[in-house]
Amino acid sequence: MEGSIAQAEATYRSASMRARVAVLFLLGMALLAAIAALHFFSTFDLVDRAARGALRPGEARAFDDLTVTLGRIELAGQVVTGIAWFVWLHRAVANVRAVGGQTAFTPGWAVGWWFIPFANLVQPYRILRSLLNRLDAPSTGLVAYWWGCYLTAGFLGTVASLQRPANLNDLRIFAATFLGLDLIRAAAAVLAVLLVREIEQRIERTARARLTPAPVSPVPAGQATN
Repeated sequence: MEGSIAQAEATYRSASMRARVAVLFLLGMALLAAIAALHFFSTFDLVDRAARGALRPGEARAFDDLTVTLGRIELAGQVVTGIAWFVWLHRAVANVRAVGGQTAFTPGWAVGWWFIPFANLVQPYRILRSLLNRLDAPSTGLVAYWWGCYLTAGFLGTVASLQRPANLNDLRIFAATFLGLDLIRAAAAVLAVLLVREIEQRIERTARARLTPAPVSPVPAGQATN
């Protein structure tokens, strides 16, 4: 079993299609987060008009329905985008190992660490940083910004899910929390896109340099042997 896994990792297989799919979903999540941020920004106007008794009939209910719908779409998008991300990440780690980079994590553990409590607060950052280091990429700052946004979004998401607005002031705080959450989610998605592109470009460049056979110099006719 170990031999077959090592043999599979030693074979370079382009991850460009997986990368494009991951980037597509990440950009979709960034757009969705931006739309949600605009929605929650409009909450402040809604609250102000509610305080003045100027809301139109059914407006509050429509706002609540849209909030629920956006939340469900974001949740579904996160699941699908996560799958696309892990499919790409597994292949990317395998390819780095195939082109000679001794990564600190196997392809399986590069995905598995994301699901282990507490360890998943640190290990995913180390996985992406390890990939860039093995590819001689001076972009570990990009990893840090992305991971900072990712962790901050996770924290704000937990805080937001615990809120139960009981009055208009609570609703303002609720909206501000989700506004910040979605803006950070959008930033994290864009930074993740930059990471995928950076890693893929460097893997492909390294693969061309290391896996393309060197041209054979022709033997002069006078030195040919019969």
